Amino acid sequence: MNLIYLKNISLSLISLSALIMVTVYIISLLSRPVIVPTNLPSINDIKFDAVYDTAVDQTSNSFPESNFDYELIGYRSGGNDSSVILKKGNKEFVLKKGDKLDNMYQLIEVTQEEITFLNQGKLFKIKNSVGK
Repeated sequence: MNLIYLKNISLSLISLSALIMVTVYIISLLSRPVIVPTNLPSINDIKFDAVYDTAVDQTSNSFPESNFDYELIGYRSGGNDSSVILKKGNKEFVLKKGDKLDNMYQLIEVTQEEITFLNQGKLFKIKNSVGK
């Protein structure tokens, strides 16, 4: 008799756990997230009104602010794929050609000899001494 009693208890426990699993599965199906479509603007509707000032003063070769204490720690020269890595304190900045540093200095050109930035129509150059 004990064997039949143990079989009934185990069958009841297995049936109860199966019922709980089916209930949880049904609840998860009914409570799935509702996906709401977003209306993103088309890329064709966006206007790009960037103005590039070609009048450049090439006489200045230092930054106007004395707090420009960025250290050049790496560069890659290669036409449009040029980029530099600058360090200030414990922060590193990776700039590609055309990016701005502190929303002031735009990276214009990277060569093996110098790095050129543009700020307010003035051209600023840093001597490239990385790896030399």
